[in-house]
Amino acid sequence: MNLRSVSTVALLAALVAPAFAQSASSTDEEANLALTLPTDEWYVPKNSLHFGVRVMSKGAQVRFGNLGSISSIRATGPDASGNYIYDTGYVKKDALRDTFETKNAPDQDTKVGTPTFYGEPIGNGRYRAHQVTRAEEGGPLTDTVVGEGLSYDPAFSREWSASSTSLIDGTLLRMSNFSAKSDGAFAEKKEGVNSGIELSMSRVMGKLGNRFEWGLTGGIALNPINSKTGGAVRATLSVYSDYFRLGGTLPDGVKSGPTFTDFNTSVDGDDQSLETTVPVGATPDTTVAGTGKTVTTPGGAVIDGNWKIKGAYFLMRFGPQVRAQLTERLGLSASIGLAGAFSGTRYTVFESLTVPELPGPITEEADNAKSAFLSGLYADVNVDWSVTERTGLYAGVNMQKFGSYDMEVGGRTAKIDFGSTMGVRGGMNFKF
Repeated sequence: MNLRSVSTVALLAALVAPAFAQSASSTDEEANLALTLPTDEWYVPKNSLHFGVRVMSKGAQVRFGNLGSISSIRATGPDASGNYIYDTGYVKKDALRDTFETKNAPDQDTKVGTPTFYGEPIGNGRYRAHQVTRAEEGGPLTDTVVGEGLSYDPAFSREWSASSTSLIDGTLLRMSNFSAKSDGAFAEKKEGVNSGIELSMSRVMGKLGNRFEWGLTGGIALNPINSKTGGAVRATLSVYSDYFRLGGTLPDGVKSGPTFTDFNTSVDGDDQSLETTVPVGATPDTTVAGTGKTVTTPGGAVIDGNWKIKGAYFLMRFGPQVRAQLTERLGLSASIGLAGAFSGTRYTVFESLTVPELPGPITEEADNAKSAFLSGLYADVNVDWSVTERTGLYAGVNMQKFGSYDMEVGGRTAKIDFGSTMGVRGGMNFKF
């Protein structure tokens, strides 16, 4: 290398050195500036939290089945006390009355006016009730007849009642219990618009070009279940009957015992009456055709009822998501995946059977609760709008599909079917 070439290299180095120095200085300044910028200027959020409401086009569809079953609450035969109780009345076990039991007269030192009662048989199955008093201490007894009653007879009952005079035919009293068995009647109810709340979260996992990204999303939601219907259905009527023999002829309009009329209204006391009771046999008369028999009539009962399913279901979903950044603030996303619904419901039944011989309907009310887990699918498409770099709004449409489960109350069934339904959703989102 000669002196001329060294001079040339030195000249070039002198010219280029300032440029390199300026470039290095510029790079250092940019690096220092980047380190001093706020975090949100260089960190891009990958997580989004969404909270809002969802409104589905319909709720669960319920099919109520096997409706119109009224079970008899009466046991046939006497109860533990020896009484016969029916839907149409009763025949109670008879016993001695206090006034038929002989009681002693007051002692000599008994206070003035203190009464005592006793009874005496007078024949023909009757007795008289007496009231005994002293006018003064140590004075004579005054014996006054204050009533006349029917004597106790273990073969008969003086205490009985029928709901209607139509149950009395001559010397026979018919007592009955009623029940109904479903003929397979059913009713369907489709729940209308159903709204609830939801919470979901999504995370960006990667990029698909400049404007597209993919990720995962999951969420939960809570929606109510409220389906009820009512009406009248036909059912098979069952009538169990016993016949009791009357111990005499009843006056018109009389349908119970005991009965009384005034005896001696001038004397104070509890038994101032003349008993006119017509007793009935203490037990059913097995010689009468139809005693202890049940007669069934298909379609013979009209049951008025109300049937209701009430509860809620908790939805969980998870799946992949694809999102496109349409503009600086507007984005479009879609997701599809698996879903599960945990449902809890209570089935309430109220049914009533009206019988002409009864003053009021025979009613039955029952309920039962059940929970079930159903698997299914979901899909949604959403539009999101960024209000700030960390907050925004979203709206979209969603679809879900689940199966069904069954419930039962006293033989009555209910099928709760969620099926497929679509809806809209919207709320706020937060990026972090």
